[in-house]
Amino acid sequence: MYCMTTTPSAFPRLYQDDHAHRRFAVQHGVSALFLAVLTVVLLLITEPQIGLTWDEPVYLMAARSYAAWFEHLATDPGDALQPGTIKRFWEINHEHPPLDKIWSGMVWMMARQFLDDLPAQRLGNMILVAIAVGALYTAVASSFGVWAGIASAVALISLPRFFFHAHLAALDVPAAVAFFLATMLFWHTRHRSSVAWDVALGVAWGAALATKINALFVLPMIFLWTLAFARQAFLVRRMFIAGIIGLPTFVGFWPWLYHDTVARLIAYIRFITVDHWEIGQWYFGEAYMPPPWHFPFVMLVAVTPLAILILAFAGMIRGVVALRSSRQTERDQGSQIALWSLGVLVPLLALTTGRTMVYDNERLFMPSFLFVAALAGIGLDGFGRALRRALERRALARFTTPAVVLGCAVLFAPHLTIAAHMYPHLLSYYSETVGGLRGATRLGLETTYWCETYAQALPYINAHASPGAVVWTEDWSHDVLLTYQFIGRLRPDVRVALAPGAGSLFSRYGLEGTPADISDADYVIVTYRQTGFAAHPKIERWMAGRQPIVRIERYGVPLMELYEQPRIR
Repeated sequence: MYCMTTTPSAFPRLYQDDHAHRRFAVQHGVSALFLAVLTVVLLLITEPQIGLTWDEPVYLMAARSYAAWFEHLATDPGDALQPGTIKRFWEINHEHPPLDKIWSGMVWMMARQFLDDLPAQRLGNMILVAIAVGALYTAVASSFGVWAGIASAVALISLPRFFFHAHLAALDVPAAVAFFLATMLFWHTRHRSSVAWDVALGVAWGAALATKINALFVLPMIFLWTLAFARQAFLVRRMFIAGIIGLPTFVGFWPWLYHDTVARLIAYIRFITVDHWEIGQWYFGEAYMPPPWHFPFVMLVAVTPLAILILAFAGMIRGVVALRSSRQTERDQGSQIALWSLGVLVPLLALTTGRTMVYDNERLFMPSFLFVAALAGIGLDGFGRALRRALERRALARFTTPAVVLGCAVLFAPHLTIAAHMYPHLLSYYSETVGGLRGATRLGLETTYWCETYAQALPYINAHASPGAVVWTEDWSHDVLLTYQFIGRLRPDVRVALAPGAGSLFSRYGLEGTPADISDADYVIVTYRQTGFAAHPKIERWMAGRQPIVRIERYGVPLMELYEQPRIR
């Protein structure tokens, strides 16, 4: 980290340092912007192949509804704030805070002029990922150098599962970005005692809470770091004021809470604690609800490329060494690495209590990946510096750059090669630590989840289905297919099967679905989500003895199968 030291007689040095500081800030800003733009371009190019996921339909519809409310607010603010109007626009998906959906809806309103509907609704979150990449680069580069910053940004985007989630109109990556940005705001203002920064942190924390509940752990995490590394009264005050500011900020971002505030807050708290929908998790060949305490730690290792894990561990070791240094600059680096290590650990620990639903593999600890990437960049930079010193001792310094480039290629090539083969089904990526997808399947880890493979069945159904054919998917995932109909990717005459008691998000658009069971369908889409097989044994019973007409697999492991069931009409 750049550190400026001055004395009363050091004006020329002060001027030079200040000038250098501004120059480096501009350089970092330009580099961060370049990486951010590159990220958006990469995500847009790869988006068309990324299948719609289970949670996206409700977020897509909520984003449209919330954006429409803001349009109404601009034209008739009095009516927009009435209880009935709030209920009409904000009841959809009121189980989760709205900020990311507000953002996605606003971006969609502009982007739909030049993008198709689905990428237009996903674009808002892609922009957030780009901001995170730029912020990650800046945070690492400002302390450890440009190449460490670039390595961190590349490490993040090269994480196959994170890269998949980065395309989606879902809440998990935005929650991770908000968690990371709030942490970085604290770090960069930790030496500034102004109350204004206390308020700023409170607003940032409130905004993060209004994205998703994961941000609840930001303040406890940085308070723990403060006790260990910076016992200053104004930082303790900052935690207190930020907590006070954050809660009304959270409410202010959520119009659903403007009326019946106490009752709706209680309902929200109950939802995230004791009233959440029951969702299981397949883990080492068994269905759990919730899985054992070690599940998030095992999954982090299982889905993070081995090279990134090694580099992140090296980054942590570098932090331990730096904390023991006699140089203040290095001790500052060590304390920063400690904060990032907490950023990896805390989201995992939050899932170990056994008191809340834990499901969908890596999805609920998405914030950890940003901090893993930061540590990996620092670790790679440390290896590069050690290599340079070794070559300099042998008068081979001119080979440093080629050696570092070759080393990076060796480290990143394996998981990028696997990811390229898995693409676009990156929710089935497993690292070398568990033997890839085949090894993970043998261990009893979940093959895939979240319905992203349904997209692969659409071309056959569109080409061959008889008018009015019924398509069945796993119970309660019907809105994925109805969304495909809504955006024109599934024929409008095809009927989507509904589970007993299920409704449609698209009723207002005339897309109701058809009550039908698996035995009543003309086509059956089976995604190899073992959690679903455990919850609905009828699926595997029905599959027995039947042959699919379409099968998607990777490394010999099936991900999705489409079955045709001839019927007499």
